[in-house]
Amino acid sequence: MTDWYDDETFWEDTESVQFTDERRQQASAEVDHILTMTKLPAGASVLDLGCGPGRHALELARHGCRVTGVDRTVRYLEKAANAASEQGLEIEWVEADMRRFRRDGAFDAVVNMLTSFGYFTDPAEDRLVAANILASLKPGGQLVMEMMGKEILARIFRRYDWREEPDGTALLEERRLAEDWSWVDVRWIVIREQQQREHRFGLRVYSAYELKDLLAAVGFAQVAAYGSLEGTPYDHEAKRLVVVARK
Repeated sequence: MTDWYDDETFWEDTESVQFTDERRQQASAEVDHILTMTKLPAGASVLDLGCGPGRHALELARHGCRVTGVDRTVRYLEKAANAASEQGLEIEWVEADMRRFRRDGAFDAVVNMLTSFGYFTDPAEDRLVAANILASLKPGGQLVMEMMGKEILARIFRRYDWREEPDGTALLEERRLAEDWSWVDVRWIVIREQQQREHRFGLRVYSAYELKDLLAAVGFAQVAAYGSLEGTPYDHEAKRLVVVARK
């Protein structure tokens, strides 16, 4: 049986609900915040790990960074490459599984956005991804990871939800917590042009403490948690879990 993250139809069917126009428009401000948090020098080399269709990779390149975008979905990489070509941006695009991509000492920073971490049922594979990131950073290099934190999920949790996108696509969502709050199983029903497709997937859910502990365990020297890319505290008003870690 194919794991959900290796199912091409999942990424195709859910593209419009994952990468909405609103999220595309937010990418510029998000990259501004990332660069403010990391204080990256001009011309810094940056890996966008799990880059999808390239929202952040394109913006990083526009700011003068030397960017490598890595994703396992060819469809997204092709769209990202076309956008970069149209905008006159030079970006390296790599088709690879994050468990296997490693380029020792190559990057000043790694960004991992939109909960692109925690896909795997075996926690050891998350640790492998984190170790690959550490190895790929130059000494003093930084990781910026952004996801839905366990504490935030507990505050806003709804078993069922639905929304409709401007293009008419409707998304019905069912969530089920599992494994003592360490995992969430998700069922998405995507309705588009009177056709319905169902997808099921799961994600490991990290608290700030758990994610910081994992990164420290693989060798990161400094790890800090924030409640947004603006650097706000990770407290009861946190919007997202953002972790900045230094090699």
